[in-house]
Amino acid sequence: MSKVRFAIPVLSLLCMGAASSFEDTAHLDRQVGAYLNASIGEGGGARAPIDKKLKLRRCLTSVQFTPTNRNSIMVSCPSSGWRIFVPLNASSSSQNRFSSNTGEFVVRRNQPLMLVVKRPSFSISYSVVAQKNGRIGDYIPVRSSRKSKTLMARVSGNGQVELAQ
Repeated sequence: MSKVRFAIPVLSLLCMGAASSFEDTAHLDRQVGAYLNASIGEGGGARAPIDKKLKLRRCLTSVQFTPTNRNSIMVSCPSSGWRIFVPLNASSSSQNRFSSNTGEFVVRRNQPLMLVVKRPSFSISYSVVAQKNGRIGDYIPVRSSRKSKTLMARVSGNGQVELAQ
């Protein structure tokens, strides 16, 4: 009888843990595929599946999709406060749909840039160096020095980038 008393609480704890409070990344992959009208790995679709190790809080509202540039889309859940960027496979249809900046690079690798951080009550700018080439709207890695942490910034103009939020 004592074994039964012990087993019931253990089983109830296991059952409670079975209902995950995290977002299913496979379901997110299917939603991204439906939004893009392309499967993972196809031209214009996601480059790879969303990492299964991500522990995103379950979204109580519908997930939002925002085109960022021709290289990725932002998948976000405002009610839970998370967002991820899904890289896309290059194709002419996805480039036309998500980006109108098919021109030349306005930022070159190792070019000194001005990084601008804009908030409602203040604005900060400081010098950084581009780690890759980029067109307007592209997200590129930048650093303030060789030993500093790499930041992702969006190219906003010739010689200027904005911090990715």
